Amino acid sequence: MPATFLFGSPSFDRVNNRVEYYNSAYLISPKGDIYGRYDKAHLVPFGEYIPLKNWFPFLGKIVEHVGDFRPGKKGKTIEWGNHRIGLLICYEIIFPDLSRAMAKNQASLLINITNDAWYGRTSAPYQHFSMAVFRAVENRRALVRSANTGISGFIDPVGRVIDSTELFEDAVKTRTVPLIHETSFYTRFGDVFAMGCLAIIMLVILADFIRKKRKE
Repeated sequence: MPATFLFGSPSFDRVNNRVEYYNSAYLISPKGDIYGRYDKAHLVPFGEYIPLKNWFPFLGKIVEHVGDFRPGKKGKTIEWGNHRIGLLICYEIIFPDLSRAMAKNQASLLINITNDAWYGRTSAPYQHFSMAVFRAVENRRALVRSANTGISGFIDPVGRVIDSTELFEDAVKTRTVPLIHETSFYTRFGDVFAMGCLAIIMLVILADFIRKKRKE
């Protein structure tokens, strides 16, 4: 049965006789047409690029097998019929601002693809998967996660894990998830509530400090 296919792959663009490489994800139609490409926006330092490479060129020699990728555009989504999909590659799922930017850019579904084989059977795959729950709740979006060694799963817009796989076990899961277009408070305003709470705490501390000084 024909189906839309999503997969990750390195990609490159030629810009002014220069080749630029990206860590990308492609969405392919049942006919083999490319719906769109997402380039990873938040790269892994010393893994996918060398920070401050122009100023410290020797760093590239002391870090083996490091990539030389360029970051993509933050918040970019892929059009899929009448909807848009927000793709998060690997550890991008741990950064709230990335999924928020995609939801603001009309993503009605969030998808995370990742290689968690690096972590083996440690607690890291479980911690990585748990981050996806927060991204779903924050933006009121269903989230589908596919990890090559697990944990893969489906999370609904209120953070419930509908279904998931085990580590290092072959599995195929199929679920229906909602495509939502409304924006949550967090999607619209970000960390304004947390920043407001922090400001109030700082004011209380400052007021208490001033009161004690006056007594002295």
